[in-house]
Amino acid sequence: MTAFGRWIDAHGHLADVRWDGKESEIIEAAQAKGIHFFMQGGVGPEDWERQRRLKARFPHHIGLCYGVHPYWVADHSDEELEEALNLLAQELPEAMGLGEVGLDFRPHIMKDSRDRQITAFEEQLEISHIGNRPVVLHIVQAHDESLMIMDLFGLPPQKGMVHSFNGSAHKAQDFLKRGLHLSVGGPVCREDNQKLHQAVKEIPMEFLLIESDSPDQAPPAFKGQLNPPESIWEVAKTIGKLKSLDPLEILDITTGNFHRLFGSTDLHLVDPKDSLH
Repeated sequence: MTAFGRWIDAHGHLADVRWDGKESEIIEAAQAKGIHFFMQGGVGPEDWERQRRLKARFPHHIGLCYGVHPYWVADHSDEELEEALNLLAQELPEAMGLGEVGLDFRPHIMKDSRDRQITAFEEQLEISHIGNRPVVLHIVQAHDESLMIMDLFGLPPQKGMVHSFNGSAHKAQDFLKRGLHLSVGGPVCREDNQKLHQAVKEIPMEFLLIESDSPDQAPPAFKGQLNPPESIWEVAKTIGKLKSLDPLEILDITTGNFHRLFGSTDLHLVDPKDSLH
């Protein structure tokens, strides 16, 4: 077992309503596989409240992350966004990170929200500086625009992570040059995803994280079902093959990377056998 006493799922959504009533079951299943801490991804104020309730039930196993997701931005008004951002600035101190934040310019997601997404991204970067929290980035079909905004507004001192990175080696380098970690999930397990496979080979191990994005983005081994956190084992196995390393070593290294990024080295002091109830 890792020197930290546990492995970490760097990004998921256990507060998602699709998991209602199953939280203990999926956390226990992950613990049986040696995974004991689950960093959340924020969506909007309603999700932050569900995260708080989840952490109250599993205080040693849940990492809070608050942000206004591009999906949320696309479905709400300018006034609702302003209210959410004001609330985020107030509540961020209780979270480990700020996110998900970024841009998603897929037409079916974006609709009429392009300018609103940009505003939300810019303002959340400013909040990340004031709140002194690393950012968790969601960037889809908006690579160049996201880089321009990050360069203009700057990243917080701890930088952050690009969640569910699924791009080329060139795009990986763009993020690495800015000091960002890259978090890889289920898509890397697809045999035909050669672009991501090549990128993973070139990403330095000290900047790599692994995630489930539970309950979404299931690897082939979990196809057709809600994706549980334990699926990061499949991710570790695939990355291990690409990096010529044992999956256990992948889990150890990425867990250490998470601790350094989020300043969470005290997590290993918690007994993994702590009650989940």
